[in-house]
Amino acid sequence: MGNCENDPNGYSPDDVIARLKRYIDSGINGINYTFLYRDKNEDFFSKYIITESDRINILRELTTDDYDGWELSDNPRFPKDIVYFFHCVRAFIPRGIEDAPSVNVRLYIKFTWSVYQNNILLIISFHD
Repeated sequence: MGNCENDPNGYSPDDVIARLKRYIDSGINGINYTFLYRDKNEDFFSKYIITESDRINILRELTTDDYDGWELSDNPRFPKDIVYFFHCVRAFIPRGIEDAPSVNVRLYIKFTWSVYQNNILLIISFHD
C-alpha cells in the first residue's frame, strides 16, 4: 500500500488523523464532505446496515494502528492531492437477514482533502 512516513507536506500519521477529526468536528454540522458513491461503496452500503452517523463515528475512531499510508492522487484533475489509506475491523449487521448477528468486516477507508473552488473538499471512500 502506501507510505507510512510523513507525507510530502510533512504530516505524520498522527497529524493526518488529527486533521481529519478537526475537519469532521468543525462547525455545527461539520465540514462539507462526500462519501463517494462508486459501485464498491454502494455494494458495501447495500450489504450492511450503516448510517452516515456510523460512518462519521468510525472516522472519528481511527487511530495510527489503522493507518496504512499515503500515495499521490492518480486523478489527473487533482495531481497534487494526497490520498490517505486506513484499514480497520468493525462489526455490522447484514441487511435483509432477520435477526442476523453482527459480523466483523475489514474496512478499507481512503480519503483526501482538496481545495476546490475555494472550499475544502473531503472525499471519502468506504468499503470492504
